[in-house]
Amino acid sequence: MFLKRKSADSSPKAPPKAAPKLSAKFSTKFSKGSSAPACPWPLPPQGIDLVLLFTVVGMVLFGLLMVYSSSFIYAQERTGDGFAFIKKQLLFSGLGFGALIAVCRIDYRKWYQWAYPVLATAILLLAAVFIPGLGTKALGAQRWLHLGPLNFQPGELAKFAVIIFVAHQLEKKKDRLHTLAAGVFSHFLLPLPAFLLLLLQPDFGTTVIICTVIFALMFLAGVPKRYLFTAFVLAAIAGVFLAFGSAYRRDRVMTFIDPWRDPSGKGFQIIQSLLGLHNGALSGVGLGNGKEKLFFLPEAHNDFIFAVIGEELGFLGIIGVILVYMHFIYRGLRIGWNCHTQYQDLFGMLLATGITLALGIQGFVNMAVVMGLVPTKGLTLPFISYGGSAILVDLVAIGILLSVARGPQLSTKISDSSAVGAS
Repeated sequence: MFLKRKSADSSPKAPPKAAPKLSAKFSTKFSKGSSAPACPWPLPPQGIDLVLLFTVVGMVLFGLLMVYSSSFIYAQERTGDGFAFIKKQLLFSGLGFGALIAVCRIDYRKWYQWAYPVLATAILLLAAVFIPGLGTKALGAQRWLHLGPLNFQPGELAKFAVIIFVAHQLEKKKDRLHTLAAGVFSHFLLPLPAFLLLLLQPDFGTTVIICTVIFALMFLAGVPKRYLFTAFVLAAIAGVFLAFGSAYRRDRVMTFIDPWRDPSGKGFQIIQSLLGLHNGALSGVGLGNGKEKLFFLPEAHNDFIFAVIGEELGFLGIIGVILVYMHFIYRGLRIGWNCHTQYQDLFGMLLATGITLALGIQGFVNMAVVMGLVPTKGLTLPFISYGGSAILVDLVAIGILLSVARGPQLSTKISDSSAVGAS
């Protein structure tokens, strides 16, 4: 596969006396078990990817504006304080950016060592959702932990915990990916409790997103295509069974096919969403002037905030959001590719790619739901929709992504951390 490291014999060899003396900054060996230098010339200084950072900051600020616009009347009616939702979103956004700053200073290779504890923590939190008095149920789903005045959704953490674990497994077993056990089973066996707990909540959408990212990472790591095809077919069969084996999921599929079969019931939300997009036309009705958020469109500040954007900012606003997400995906994948080409680090490449795809795919699935292109999934629009735990965890994930962009720190020897994971 094209991701295999270059052998030491392929590295150019300069005469001993003419070779420049590289500083310790660029002489660190990043190849696992190899004595050859990772790169024969000094690399440019690695720092924060400011373009990606400013892109995320802009998305969060835009999200705060749209949450305020879409939730003020609803919050006033429900809580007596029109600023209730925007206050909470501001709080979690501030906490998220604080966590982002802290996490981006941590060498991303540390997450290789923390893969098992992070996954175990996520599974325990998913299980705690079902403890009476600790877990809370809303809109027919048991997805939240009640922590005093705040609620936390462990599914958001589980999404990235599984990605970290799979990146760890693919790096650790990269020499045995041609076997069925190391190439396929090891990436699904330990996260299996997380998948089952997500389906019990139920949270089918998050499960689908995670599995999609896992298949993408397996392909990039070089898992044989015959294994990928077989696993994909089995996953597709399981997905169809789950979609039609549950009454509420079956209703969602039928509503997606024909929302007008029950326009005042199950099809009401998607019909109102399409009406909002239609009313927005080219340039929208103006920020704050939308009508669908006035108790017509359910979850206007949450899962269906993209419909409010379409109504108030029109087709131009929709195109703008789509382009920003495409730019975000490009920057994230670029970080992963640079990590592979500059440091020959499979784990860093898979980690950056997994985080980027998880957020990017979720964003486009949310937009597709709002536009009636796929059945409703209960997924938010990352960085823009209302949701405290979502914005907090997503910004932590961006901190990890920015850490990958910085490159491995001198204090961390990749060969040592790989040996720890293999032991």
